[in-house]
Amino acid sequence: MTGGHAESLRGVPVLVTGATGKLGRHLVTALLGEGARVAILTRDCRRAGALWPGAPIDCRRADLTDAASLNAVLDGIDTVFHLASYSPAPGEPDIYEAPSHWPITAIGTRNLTRVVAVSQVRHLVYASSVKAMGDAAGARGRPADEDDEPQPETLYGRAKLDAERSILALGLAQPIQVSVLRLPMVYGLKGQGNVARLIDAIARRRFPPWPRVDNRRSAVHVADAVRALLVLARDPRVNGQVYLVTDGRQYSTRWLYERICLALGRPIPAWAVPLWALRFAAELGSRIERVSGRSMPLNLNGLSKLTGDAWYSSEKLRRELEFIPEHDLEQDIPRMVSESLAARRVG
Repeated sequence: MTGGHAESLRGVPVLVTGATGKLGRHLVTALLGEGARVAILTRDCRRAGALWPGAPIDCRRADLTDAASLNAVLDGIDTVFHLASYSPAPGEPDIYEAPSHWPITAIGTRNLTRVVAVSQVRHLVYASSVKAMGDAAGARGRPADEDDEPQPETLYGRAKLDAERSILALGLAQPIQVSVLRLPMVYGLKGQGNVARLIDAIARRRFPPWPRVDNRRSAVHVADAVRALLVLARDPRVNGQVYLVTDGRQYSTRWLYERICLALGRPIPAWAVPLWALRFAAELGSRIERVSGRSMPLNLNGLSKLTGDAWYSSEKLRRELEFIPEHDLEQDIPRMVSESLAARRVG
């Protein structure tokens, strides 16, 4: 639930960038459900239209990296949800260092803000990532919050932070309400995302019995992420602000492993792979990647995510906007496991 300050989006002309992405698809569906007049920015209208057959969506063909193509894309638009970013292809060895992050996320956002500045747009919401803060922010033994100084280590994180700064600078220079929402790991994406991949790996017995490492990772259900974006679009208190959104809990990889086993109807193994063995395998995987350029099932970066902290606080969102998440992984894992098993039977 949220407080009563946000306005309705019914009848409001909105534009979504990144509409065909994992989060974007859910946002567009929610906007249609609210009665908003939805336009999307995409390079491929035919592919995009197939995602919402029969829906009254205005498809506007443009490319964020081509500034000239954006000239008329905001005609008649009141509110922009900016979700677009580069999605690395499967098998890329280091998805956070893919060169395309900068032109699409950083330069593309600069191009978009220049067009917004001379348009009639009144609201701009940017969906960013906790990677803009840097991995070290979430690994300090306490939940990181919006007051922590961003120090991103990856190209992806630096591009996200640059995009955030472009959005916030626009709000200072123009009478436009701008806000930024930083997302941690998102779940509930119907077979997509890190948790879904973990479920699939455990179901196929391709994930070993995990050691008892008490790491703490934050996450948010896609429905709560969408709700937060909608709140930011219309609540006047958010202007010029950055918010983190989570489901309010933190999870260890071992906890996830046990809950997935139970949801699969399997006993939790009495043994676990030693952490030193996983480190050895991860080092070997990283060396093979450097030599071959191929992605390996386990490398040092992957092991760091599975054993390290990524712990964030959404207290500011709760305190200032009365935002309370409606989902958590404990209630959602059985449903996600059921979906995974059903998809495997169909496949």
